[in-house]
Amino acid sequence: MTLDNIDKRILQEIQSTFPLTPRPFHTLAEQLSLEEPEVLQRVRAMVENKVIRRLGPIIDTKAMGNTGGLMAMNVPEDRIEEVAGLINAYTGVSHNYLRKGRNKQIPYNVWFTMSAPDKESLEKNLKEIEDKTGLVVRNLPTTKKFKIGVRFNIYQGD
Repeated sequence: MTLDNIDKRILQEIQSTFPLTPRPFHTLAEQLSLEEPEVLQRVRAMVENKVIRRLGPIIDTKAMGNTGGLMAMNVPEDRIEEVAGLINAYTGVSHNYLRKGRNKQIPYNVWFTMSAPDKESLEKNLKEIEDKTGLVVRNLPTTKKFKIGVRFNIYQGD
């Protein structure tokens, strides 16, 4: 999919200032001097073409009183899909990646972030994953957050 300037303007706006209104695409259309059906059609096309992976909030789990962290597992190649599916079934999982590192000192290939209402719930979820898979989950808790989110300069103007 090739993006035109209208698509780029839409992306520029929704990446960090998505309208929190009863009809957000109508509000967005007004802000961009477009019609709501056109904005909806373009966003749908970008989702279908995987230009947009996800539309949703970034929630500060710590501010909500939750806890979480980055988890790492060493999963055999033939079990990656199975284990990833099991991990993704947990509502507290926001990211789950396969990473094939060249560094033999870091033997982990499946990395995911998980949050839970409290430390005990998080530990329970991780223990369940270990029990169901027979694999060890390494919990790397967050000690300090340096940055959250990113805003790309997509649209430079006509």
